[in-house]
Amino acid sequence: MKIPYLQPPTKLGEGFLNFAKEIHQKSVELGTKFTEEELAEFFNQSFSGKVRANFLLWIGDLNRIIEGINIMLGDLNQLKSDRHSMTGDPVIRSEFLFQSFFGEFFRLKEICKLFIKQLAKIKVLSNKNKEMLYDSYFTAFDWIYEIRNMMIHQGVTFKNYDVKFPEKFMTGLDPHEAEIFTKLVETSNTRQGTVEVQCAFYIWIISELMEHYLKFQHNMGDTLAELVLLYEDFALDITVSRND
Repeated sequence: MKIPYLQPPTKLGEGFLNFAKEIHQKSVELGTKFTEEELAEFFNQSFSGKVRANFLLWIGDLNRIIEGINIMLGDLNQLKSDRHSMTGDPVIRSEFLFQSFFGEFFRLKEICKLFIKQLAKIKVLSNKNKEMLYDSYFTAFDWIYEIRNMMIHQGVTFKNYDVKFPEKFMTGLDPHEAEIFTKLVETSNTRQGTVEVQCAFYIWIISELMEHYLKFQHNMGDTLAELVLLYEDFALDITVSRND
């Protein structure tokens, strides 16, 4: 299982094409033709260019965290396949990886919060809209805080014996894996005895949470891109001049 990386909203590219066409029209009106260097300078110094560059940096920061989460999933999958494949206690390592995931997950929210704040600073968002978008993250992921608290602070699954797993998780396994895991639970129902099942369970939880996050983030990215385009349409007037 590998979490897919985020992509910049396609709307931003379409908006930049409109920006480029308007620059071209301005050059026609001036009776001149800009060089590639001049066009690059227009882009780099313009609102449209800067906001798109910041969008790409934002997506890049989010993808670096997703890359780290994929490394965690890879380690958990390796332990699931062979508990002796890594040094140290496999139970402690698997629990550490799982706990670390939540720290990385909530970093995604903090990075988005900084980007939203930046858009408000350049007047793409009003302060009211900024606060609404902040709240949307808490509303969308409040239940994940509950899962984090149950799994980590209350130690719901971190028991020494009588380990239990949700039926939805067990029925979602392929037949071969389900047979192996069922046998482990029946013959050695302890944390040490079922570490492979626990790793599979952690992978399942992380994958489910990230699936929800990616859908939300895709919609959030499209919404912010749309707001940028609206701002460009109604609040910006492109003025081009050439110094001879």
